[in-house]
Amino acid sequence: MTQKDNISICIQDTLHKNKILKLKDCRLWLSSIFQQNSSITIRIVDKKESESLNYSYRNQKKPTNILSFTLSENPVIGDIILCHPVIKTEASNQNKKIQSHYAHLLIHGYLHLLGYSHDKKIEADKMEKKEIQILKKYGFQNPYIDS
Repeated sequence: MTQKDNISICIQDTLHKNKILKLKDCRLWLSSIFQQNSSITIRIVDKKESESLNYSYRNQKKPTNILSFTLSENPVIGDIILCHPVIKTEASNQNKKIQSHYAHLLIHGYLHLLGYSHDKKIEADKMEKKEIQILKKYGFQNPYIDS
């Protein structure tokens, strides 16, 4: 866990001995949008846990790449659940480096905690534009363009 400038990030990696995500990378990728006094937990899980949460909270009986749960809006407190097996498969299928895909999904998940949505086209366009802008800042390509 790291706490700096009233920003707290905790990573719970339930799958890897050598952590797939580093705190310094997460802080960097989120630095331009992270709200003061925010606190997030990033949990890396297997398909079974992802499917269970996805079914409990979204009534979808399948694992998903990411889930975001807002516990508080001001300050932002929330959980971001990342399913490593799904992310690994997606990165491979999309010819992306896994770190690039993790960066995108982490930013995507945090934007959800900030209230962004992609339920409607106009909202999705706004969210995607923000994701692309942030990813570009850190040298990542547009995740919505097929490589």
